[in-house]
Amino acid sequence: MFRRLIMAFAALAFIGSANAELKIEITGGINEGHRIAVYQFAQDPNVKFDVASVVAADLMRSGKFAPLSRNNLPQGGVVNGSIDVEKAALSSAEFVVGGIVKSLGNNIYNIEFQLVGLQGANKGKVLAHFGGRTSLATMRQASHRVSDRIYEAVTGQRGCFRTRIAYIVQKRNSKFPYQLMTADYDGYNEVAVVKSTQPIMTPAWSPDGKRIAYVSFEKRKSAIFVQDIVTKKRKILAEFSGLNSSPSWSPDGTKIAMTLSKNGQPDIFYFDLAQGRFVQVTANRAIDTEPTWSADSKALFFTSERGGKAQIYKKDLVSGKVERVTYQGARNLSAKQIPGTNSLVVITQVNGFRVARVDADGSIYMLTTSTLDESPSVAPNGSMVIYSTVYQGRKGLALVSSDGRFKANLPSSAGEISSPAWGPLLSK
Repeated sequence: MFRRLIMAFAALAFIGSANAELKIEITGGINEGHRIAVYQFAQDPNVKFDVASVVAADLMRSGKFAPLSRNNLPQGGVVNGSIDVEKAALSSAEFVVGGIVKSLGNNIYNIEFQLVGLQGANKGKVLAHFGGRTSLATMRQASHRVSDRIYEAVTGQRGCFRTRIAYIVQKRNSKFPYQLMTADYDGYNEVAVVKSTQPIMTPAWSPDGKRIAYVSFEKRKSAIFVQDIVTKKRKILAEFSGLNSSPSWSPDGTKIAMTLSKNGQPDIFYFDLAQGRFVQVTANRAIDTEPTWSADSKALFFTSERGGKAQIYKKDLVSGKVERVTYQGARNLSAKQIPGTNSLVVITQVNGFRVARVDADGSIYMLTTSTLDESPSVAPNGSMVIYSTVYQGRKGLALVSSDGRFKANLPSSAGEISSPAWGPLLSK
């Protein structure tokens, strides 16, 4: 982020599946949103995995649902995957979920579920129904698929529970103290993509989810790499003299924006992947950094101190027009557009550095109450924000819904965690 960039820029003058999984600790918002009854799925005795628990947790973390405690659900509401609407309605929930996990042999299982309305005009209506095959190894991903279907049926937006995140883990006494990791959005299935003895920073996913751009200091100077997470092959995108930082992939996949100081002062550039050339976007005496794309890939938001203190600006790449976006707060940094809206998520300096939402009219709505937040990244459906913060004396990750209702921390015993980046939606 902007504070780290200033320190890194100064330093250049002198220097020329993992063992741990993140665990979500909920801190707020569990009683808000649509009331939904998620009954335990009828399962083959050999299946020890609790599909319903994963589904209920997914829905709760979105900030859009308030799953009822399983212990308080009316008996007989769901029997062997079949829903009794009248009994389930005694829960006062708006919706009920029932399902079954059936063995097909050879470690293959079929997961089938129904989402049924319990109130008003939806009472008794099947709002979502799906069946699909899975193995025990992919049971969690199959459970996330159920959550995605339920979320979309109720909200009208695609769910993002099968997405992955990238982040940096720092283990001070490790052979490779800096590691670029990926994991499911809820911290499971963690994989090491890059291990290094030197700092790694600011990972950014490609829109197809197959590559990650990041900054590495492995050559004792900053350089931007692009790595294929499947083949493990990588290439250097930028290693100019000075600063190479903050890569950001355009939503249409044709360009990668970044901050370069190859001309002396940090400015915004982008690399045109089709033409194989760099294009300078800003040329200002003040520091311009942290570029991020608009949803249509036609404009760049960035952080600049050209007005005196760091604020968010926007440059239209067609007209060339630059406009200031944020005015409230002493400083505003690290902008990310919320998909499907004209709002931004930023880090704002108000009683510390906090995650906030900037709406189209310029008003700021605080999403967090912590004071050392940085590096926000928005879920591809706009429902949640993941960011880095200090929790119990250690840097780690946290989640907040984009409406501020749901909050959770993702602490890890593996080391300090920073620079989260939310991956794209997967195909249905």
